[in-house]
Amino acid sequence: MKQIKLLPVLLCLSILTACQGKGSETMTQESKNSSENVQDASTVNETSDIVAPTKEQVLTARETVLDGMTSEQIERLTENIKIANNQMERAYLYDDIFGKLEDKNSLYWNYFDQKGDIQIDWAYDGDYSERKEIQNRENLTTEEFYEKYGTPVMIYNRFDADNFIDLIAEMQESVQNEALREDLQSLMDETALAKDTHDMECANNIYRILHDMDYYLLRYGIEDVGVYVKDTSILSKYYGVLTVYQQ
Repeated sequence: MKQIKLLPVLLCLSILTACQGKGSETMTQESKNSSENVQDASTVNETSDIVAPTKEQVLTARETVLDGMTSEQIERLTENIKIANNQMERAYLYDDIFGKLEDKNSLYWNYFDQKGDIQIDWAYDGDYSERKEIQNRENLTTEEFYEKYGTPVMIYNRFDADNFIDLIAEMQESVQNEALREDLQSLMDETALAKDTHDMECANNIYRILHDMDYYLLRYGIEDVGVYVKDTSILSKYYGVLTVYQQ
């Protein structure tokens, strides 16, 4: 059984093994006793134009979209979406992934473009002033400087965009509900666009789909994860991108 362990930013998002920050669920074991922080998401978002579905609505929608699937297929889909969302969330919170992807030439796009050993950055032992002094003295651009004096930062990327699309397509075959099939298709389409265009907004759209699908459909994040975290603002955020709630 194939499961996502590392994703491209996405997914691919092995993104974030490169992240050294603590993730939403792991970092929160210390605050497991802070269940008083858990709130109903509809209350948290009451001032927003987009109203998050209640727990009852989530449970009803989940039953509807998973109808006809085996318990193994449901578990596989839920686990893979959870892992993909967690990886991308960590990259968003601790690695400024969307800021980095605003540069279409950023090496972070290698998470989408390549698998195996990939370069995601450059390392240099000196400080900023030393680097600028060398650049000015030798009339080097930043790229030329790193190519001459820098050391490539390498990481192993298990899933590139194509691999991630193949995995989602494989799981989509077990889904009987049209609304969920549409959302999985959107996830694949945005991944393909991200690879082809290097448009940060496509990567952002991927994150929003994963976030809503994980916390407001396959799980109920504010309750399933909220007891482990001090700050539930990320869990209670709802982007409103899922087809099932638009019908």
